[in-house]
Amino acid sequence: MCFCPTLGLKIGLLLILPITAGINGAQIAKDVSMWNLLQGYHYILLIISLSLSVVILATLVPLIYAAICDKIRILKVMIFVYVAIVVLKLIILFVCISTELNPDKTAAHPIFMVCWLLTFLCMAAIILYWLRLHDLANEDN
Repeated sequence: MCFCPTLGLKIGLLLILPITAGINGAQIAKDVSMWNLLQGYHYILLIISLSLSVVILATLVPLIYAAICDKIRILKVMIFVYVAIVVLKLIILFVCISTELNPDKTAAHPIFMVCWLLTFLCMAAIILYWLRLHDLANEDN
């Protein structure tokens, strides 16, 4: 599967989680500052983006618990949550970029793009760590 040791995957996941939380906090601040500037469907996409950032921040606590205590079931649920969030943010990104050339006038501002990238990396780290724990659990049986 993966050549990385379990401890390395755990440390990598636990290092990327606070970075993801910080960037999501910055995105929430940017979204709130753009609240009155956007109109039409960009405003609706901004609200959806804001709610996704709040969901990410809410799931970080159980995710940290699952990573520290090696809880496979919680990690599996978090995989589904983060895949859904990454796909929804990607849809928002494509819609905003395809309709407006200037990303500062949309919900897909540069902080949103950085946040999407970090959320994708966090999702990948969760998947790799879960796969490693799943393999170790199957070897013990």
